[in-house]
Amino acid sequence: MREDIIYFTRNLQSPCSRAVNKRPDVKIINPDTDYTEQLANAKAAIVDEDEDRQEVIKALLKEKLPVALCGLIGETPDSLKRLCAAAKRRHIQVCWIGSWRYEWAMARMKETITSGVLGNIQQFKLTKPEGMGIFERLRDDDLLNWLAAYGNDAAYAFEEINGIGYRLTTTGSRGSATATIAPDGKNEFAIALCDEQPRVDSQPSAPMEAEIGYLLFAINTGRPWTMLGRIPN
Repeated sequence: MREDIIYFTRNLQSPCSRAVNKRPDVKIINPDTDYTEQLANAKAAIVDEDEDRQEVIKALLKEKLPVALCGLIGETPDSLKRLCAAAKRRHIQVCWIGSWRYEWAMARMKETITSGVLGNIQQFKLTKPEGMGIFERLRDDDLLNWLAAYGNDAAYAFEEINGIGYRLTTTGSRGSATATIAPDGKNEFAIALCDEQPRVDSQPSAPMEAEIGYLLFAINTGRPWTMLGRIPN
């Protein structure tokens, strides 16, 4: 019976590695070594964002192992479609890690929208740095689709400004809320309702640790990876 969850990385200081290092139930493997025997006893794999990880992914697909990719560095729309198709043929789950959903401020935003305190959601405005690529756009879409379940008629606005980090403002009929991820990773959540004084709260966020924790829970309990980034087909 396959029991191991394995993690491929060359960089033990990467964000994904620092989260995995807190989990004793994950075996860390350098992709430059012979990992054939480890695959035979593995039930799922996590792959860090090395530029040349395609050989590792091919080996995992051959073994029909569910795969979680830390970021999508070097991927293209065509390569993602091929990966999704290969996973479907083998009836395995694949996902990407790095969702904005796990940031503390974005979780607060979800709770606020779901509670209804903002009233009817009228607009989502996303402000972010310029020049982001396919992975960043996929993260944006994933976040907005997650939030828009409670604001399907809302308008969308986008603005690119360097130096402020990542900011999402949700405006409703009874007020607005803003979730900010600063360049240093610190999170801030502000809410201003029509009949109340504005409130601002901030705290550090550890999104990768929360996401890895959810992934391992889903793997060990045989659940679908519904809260993880879907590879587009």
